[in-house]
Amino acid sequence: MDQVINEITGGRGMSKVVVVKGNDPATMVPRGLRSLGVEVHRRKVVIKPNLIADRPYPVTTPTDTVEALVKFFKDDNQLIIAEGSGFDDTHTIYRNQGYVELANYHGVKLVDLNSGEFEVLKKAEATVLKRFEFPLVLKGAYLISAAVLKQHSSARVTLSLKNMLGATIGRDKGRFHKLGIEESIVDINRYKRPDLAVIDGRLSLSSELGGEQKRFEVMIFSNDPVAADAVGATTLGLDPSTVEHLKLAKEAKLGVCDLKKIKVVRLD
Repeated sequence: MDQVINEITGGRGMSKVVVVKGNDPATMVPRGLRSLGVEVHRRKVVIKPNLIADRPYPVTTPTDTVEALVKFFKDDNQLIIAEGSGFDDTHTIYRNQGYVELANYHGVKLVDLNSGEFEVLKKAEATVLKRFEFPLVLKGAYLISAAVLKQHSSARVTLSLKNMLGATIGRDKGRFHKLGIEESIVDINRYKRPDLAVIDGRLSLSSELGGEQKRFEVMIFSNDPVAADAVGATTLGLDPSTVEHLKLAKEAKLGVCDLKKIKVVRLD
């Protein structure tokens, strides 16, 4: 895991997070990714949106944000959109929230991770998920966690790390709450940590399925999902050091949580 930290910080112990101000993902996404220096070629690229339920943005990741990512990466990469909803049928959400139309237009494959093929992996260092059914579509992929900026009733925030609960086999995501939601979030990210975190914070919510809506007009980008979530938590008015799964992710060396070790680049 020390190697992971060195890779995402360039060996300097500092993670870079880009915050782009605006309202149009078509311009915000390429600005953020170019500032971050993202270049991916001839890879399988999996975009994992937050489609927790069959509800529009900001409960779920909107198609305009995902389409901007598709356009940025599509030239010489194989693109897949993959999700496993915990509340509603994933393919129904794909259809009702515009993902089928998006996929058909751009020639992108849609995958329901709830029913996908998997292999069983084991990690002795995992806290609660020492055995994990790993979705094969994620194997060898450049993984983008395309999250939304929301608070959460039990995990305090649901950002790029928490979004990975949908990157699991089976619709019963409640099992992770029974095992320990904070520990489960970190363990899932031990098995497959996103290569890129994108948080759509143009709007935010005070809870995972609704609540008070606020307008921040930002998008957050980083190749360190822990750092991205730390900046996201701060945007929501929370101290990231008080968010348990961010503390645990830092201890597991999945990324940087200390704001003093995060270089934030703001583009207006």
